Amino acid sequence: MKLKDCSIEGASALFVAHMRPVTGSDRMWLRFKLLEKADAGFRSLKAPGLGRWRKSKPGVGVFAYRQAVRGLEAGSLYRAEVDFRWYDASANIIQTARRRSAVCRQFDVLPNLTATPIGTKAMSRQGVERYRVLVTNEGIAPATGVPVRLTVDGDVVDTVIVPALVPAERRVVIIPGPACTSSVEAQADPDGVIVESSESDNAHEVSCADLQPG
Repeated sequence: MKLKDCSIEGASALFVAHMRPVTGSDRMWLRFKLLEKADAGFRSLKAPGLGRWRKSKPGVGVFAYRQAVRGLEAGSLYRAEVDFRWYDASANIIQTARRRSAVCRQFDVLPNLTATPIGTKAMSRQGVERYRVLVTNEGIAPATGVPVRLTVDGDVVDTVIVPALVPAERRVVIIPGPACTSSVEAQADPDGVIVESSESDNAHEVSCADLQPG
């Protein structure tokens, strides 16, 4: 049982299953099911051509079947499950088995960067604040050289570079800036130079009153 091809561009997968005779067998049957990742494991889906038993001719030495699946949803994980049956010459089942393929991932392995202002503290210099920005990588791939831009009351203050973020890493960076009167925004990768799984959640804006002191 093998995942032969998995295409994100084509939203498709190709699975191949092989059977060989067992002692006393005369014919071999196999049936494909398509499984999709859900919250509580994988669940079975209905798809054209699936769920039917494919049957070998009597006495063959190898029985193989290729099953193509198209129209897969972006962002999902899929795998095939195959039931195998061996029959004797009297059509009695003498052996069964079930196997699952490797996973077909319908998304690229990419980082997903976010930045959120979380706090501020006055510095010794009059009118200057020290802003704390939480930078996270919510994707499944590392990112390097991550720029983080701070904007206070609509004016860009500075952009700093986070050297690297592994998947699920959270890091607080400090950026000095003027005291805010309205709002503060932080944005990861403001120029869109890093390819991400989502580009819609890089920036977060909060009111000055929502910043934690200290």
